[in-house]
Amino acid sequence: MAEMSKECWKLYIKIHDLWKMGRFQEADNAMGALLDAGGSQVSKAQLLGAYIKRSLEDVLGELSILEQLEKSGCEDEPELKGTMYSLLGQAYNTVGRADKAVESFLQSVETETDWRQRLVEYSNAIFAAASLPNTDREFWRVLYSGYDALLSEGDVGSVSEKRWNHHRIRIGYLSSDYQQHPVSSLLWPLVDKANGKDFQIFCYCGNKGEDSVTKAFREKADVWRQVYGWSHDKIARQIYIDEIDILVDLGGHTSNNMLPVLAYKPAKIQLSAIGWVGSTGMKAVDYVLGDEYCCISEKQDAYVERLLAVKGSHFCFHLFKKMPEVVESPWKKNGFITFGCFNNFSKVTDDMLQLWGNILNKVPHSKLLLKHKLFDSESGRVYMEKRLEKCGISPKRVELRPFSQDYLNQYGDMDIALDTFPYTGGMTTFEAMYMGVPVVSLYGASRGQRFGYSMLMNVGLGDMAADNAEEYVEIAAALGNNPDILCDLRFQLRDMVKNSPLMDEQGYAAQVEKLYHRLME
Repeated sequence: MAEMSKECWKLYIKIHDLWKMGRFQEADNAMGALLDAGGSQVSKAQLLGAYIKRSLEDVLGELSILEQLEKSGCEDEPELKGTMYSLLGQAYNTVGRADKAVESFLQSVETETDWRQRLVEYSNAIFAAASLPNTDREFWRVLYSGYDALLSEGDVGSVSEKRWNHHRIRIGYLSSDYQQHPVSSLLWPLVDKANGKDFQIFCYCGNKGEDSVTKAFREKADVWRQVYGWSHDKIARQIYIDEIDILVDLGGHTSNNMLPVLAYKPAKIQLSAIGWVGSTGMKAVDYVLGDEYCCISEKQDAYVERLLAVKGSHFCFHLFKKMPEVVESPWKKNGFITFGCFNNFSKVTDDMLQLWGNILNKVPHSKLLLKHKLFDSESGRVYMEKRLEKCGISPKRVELRPFSQDYLNQYGDMDIALDTFPYTGGMTTFEAMYMGVPVVSLYGASRGQRFGYSMLMNVGLGDMAADNAEEYVEIAAALGNNPDILCDLRFQLRDMVKNSPLMDEQGYAAQVEKLYHRLME
């Protein structure tokens, strides 16, 4: 492999140092000179350029570089292919191209040389696939079995069995989200309201950072294990030493997950819950937690695990942050209805945009409010406007807002929230309703496609959920054309949520613990 010339290498190091120091714009400005120098390792320089664009949050600039790099095939630096495809997958996911994201992540699995990183990329592919429309059971069966097969390629074996000597049932919660995060909001009732007479709570924390939420969990847990930076086998060994009866994974295939720990089978019973919409795909995982509205059949989307259903909701939300007060419907001051969606933008498919366009057409003068970091830049807004036009929506009827920390206050600018499909909202659906904004949700047959339906049923608004696209459009349009109903509901919704299973922390903990007892029989 040819080396960079001395001058090119010096320039590369200078730009790399600027990037590492956080001087992103200076580094970006200097990239042209490096590429013009015509060094023999163009791929390495382009990859640095992509990282710099990412740091500038210019995802379209990053995507342009990576697509050029993909065309060249990294011929001068073939070992960079795994990284290049991983970055490409992440960029595609950010701009709402789940199909290309899945393809890129699977390419990364094929070209990456490090086994642990290949597992990460496979999880990325499964996560992105959750946003794909029109997938079938066979698609998921193949995808999940591929992950389990990849696990078996590593040095993973079950730890030895032994007889436990303890009296209380030991529950282990494995997560990299013990911080201000939706998973912590959902987990807190199970830790805070745990029946200490029957259960002993072990928390295995995989996140490096610590905030007030981390501290609250550390103080509440019976046993706290900080396992950030540990290998999967070391974490599994600790869980085994701790004699955990039921190990609950809270990450699934989301970022920074520790799913491979469960491949060692360190606990008697292993359960996936809360943080992931689908199956783990792992034969080592026994159960997936759901509820009476999500778990309508034993096998959905090729689930490897058995489905466990609690009565009511398998989501129960604890608020770690102060929520803004509900304000009156914006329709009163605007004179038109504003639909909106603050869900992760990777969930917003073209199919959903077309449905939203149909809704706008049925509600005169209505607008659509979308919010995402993609819209921080002019290039991101232009990209989205082209996509809207392609989906039959006039950009003049859509407001594209950049990401901001005060997004909860901005529910004051939304009359009706539109849920995504097939990857429905979780925390965003709850937050919208808590802020007085009714949510219209489309649901399917599988557990992960019914989260919105479950929450609406638990709040008493099941008639705002539809099992087909036509009805979804009709429900949203009917609401939009009856603003008086929205105004009446606006200040009732928060109390409806508070008095529902979605915030009954004691009742939820008791329901889940009843399941735990049943599993141990």
